[in-house]
Amino acid sequence: MARSALLLLILALAVPSAGAADAPSPPSAPLTAAAYVRSALAASHEVREALESWRAARDQYRAQLAAMLLPTLSFAGQDYLFGDDPSLGYRYHSWRVRRGDMTTNTTASWNVFNGFQDWERTRASGESLNSAARALDAARQDRAFAAIQAFYALSANARLRDVARDDLAAQKAQYAETQDLYKHGLKSLADLYKSENDWRASEIRLVSADAAYRSALQPFNELIAQTPWTEHVLDDALTPGATVPPDLAGDAARLPERRPEIRRALSEERRAGIQERQALLGLLPTLSVVAQWNRQQTALNGLPSGSLGITSSNRQVGLTLSLPFGFNGATQGFAYAAARASRRGAEAAADAALRSARDDLYSAWIGLESATSTYELSEREESIAARGLKIVETEYRQGTADALRMAQARSDLLSARVQTATALENILVDRAAYERAAGVPLW
Repeated sequence: MARSALLLLILALAVPSAGAADAPSPPSAPLTAAAYVRSALAASHEVREALESWRAARDQYRAQLAAMLLPTLSFAGQDYLFGDDPSLGYRYHSWRVRRGDMTTNTTASWNVFNGFQDWERTRASGESLNSAARALDAARQDRAFAAIQAFYALSANARLRDVARDDLAAQKAQYAETQDLYKHGLKSLADLYKSENDWRASEIRLVSADAAYRSALQPFNELIAQTPWTEHVLDDALTPGATVPPDLAGDAARLPERRPEIRRALSEERRAGIQERQALLGLLPTLSVVAQWNRQQTALNGLPSGSLGITSSNRQVGLTLSLPFGFNGATQGFAYAAARASRRGAEAAADAALRSARDDLYSAWIGLESATSTYELSEREESIAARGLKIVETEYRQGTADALRMAQARSDLLSARVQTATALENILVDRAAYERAAGVPLW
């Protein structure tokens, strides 16, 4: 009996209870905005596409650089297996493979100089690589800013939902208190109805706030490739320095070296200038210097090559002056005119990008300055509204304040808390918008 009881006790301790198995896991660490941005960039198709475009441009640049610096090798071998063989004076023979019937040609060539054409092509490819890199930076900036907007939108809606929950709890408690005061003859039936009406209105506000939170949760999860209903604990504390005014003049001066859109436009401008020089070279004769080594083995029908005076290998350095392929003057002239027009258009695009960036920076600076002032005033307003509500609550219990005054005081606090939550989102998003406009990386 004792042995059976001991066995049952061991089994009971070894097998976890159903309640322990179904217990929810503890909440994970709060998700910061920086960690969320990294996850959003890793899941972004736009960033991945820009990254692959940059890799393609990088490999194209490497290919062009190798074509400019390295020699080329060619090889060809030929044998007539069947039929009228030209190496035998077109004499017919049946199927056969003989070493003496085979002709081989091996050539190694190095383009020492070709009128700077390879150099200009390599420079143009390098500018294409720079342009692709700046496009990748711009894609990262766009997706990072979209992630920051989604992060703080969800954070603000979570705060607003908490405000609605607190307001509902306060309205419910006030209704219970008004019922008690009504029973003791300290409040009228109108006060009781007003209190209950405020309670129901608070329930409606909570429904709306919860719907807004869930609506913000869907794009939040979409950016990091998670299911729309996945909940998160956010760390949305105000970052140090968020309310410090930025250096507008210094940031404006550094725009050409920071903003990826401007740097890309400048790369396109330089590439257009290179293409203009390439078109100009197309109008002129090409001077080229080529070093070449060649080994040729001719089909000799079994005779040694030396017996015919044929050198098996040879080497040369040749100098060539030639007109461009397909030269007729008009085609090359119009191509040069088109390249000049493209270069002028690229210059205008670079100037427009700089002006647009300055406008964006100034607008973002105004928005950040307004958001900072609004946040500071909202905190002060919330503190004043909280103190005023405490005074009205005391007067309400004493019977010197009616339900309308109580409702107004509670509405003032609710509006102030909503304003503070919204202002906090605005200052954090507007700070990110300013850094984006200034060209500061957000990832």
